[in-house]
Amino acid sequence: MTKPLTKPWNPSRGTRIAIAAATLWEWLYVAIFLTMMGGLWFLALTKRSVPAKGFGPVFGLIFPLHCLTMVLSFVLIAVYLRHAATNDRLTQEQRIAWILVLFFANMLAFPVYWWLYLKPARPPQP
Repeated sequence: MTKPLTKPWNPSRGTRIAIAAATLWEWLYVAIFLTMMGGLWFLALTKRSVPAKGFGPVFGLIFPLHCLTMVLSFVLIAVYLRHAATNDRLTQEQRIAWILVLFFANMLAFPVYWWLYLKPARPPQP
């Protein structure tokens, strides 16, 4: 039997920045993917200068990026759900709502949750 998550997880400033970078990578990857695939579709539909090697080199680049991004997405889901489940700034109802939103609308909800609950505090001004 596992022990319930009760102790709040308070990641360090560096961890919070790494989570933000991983969250931003998902959005950047979508832009890269859509640009590359859109370009290939445009070339194929207009029958202009299809590369001599075909589209293999593009897929050779995009496939590993896609796999790494998918693994990163699953890791981010776990990270955000862990933080939401132990976030002491949330009421029980808010916690349940955030867990559902983070699970079902993850890529859209990650930046919002990060901004509200994971953004590093500013260092005190002298």
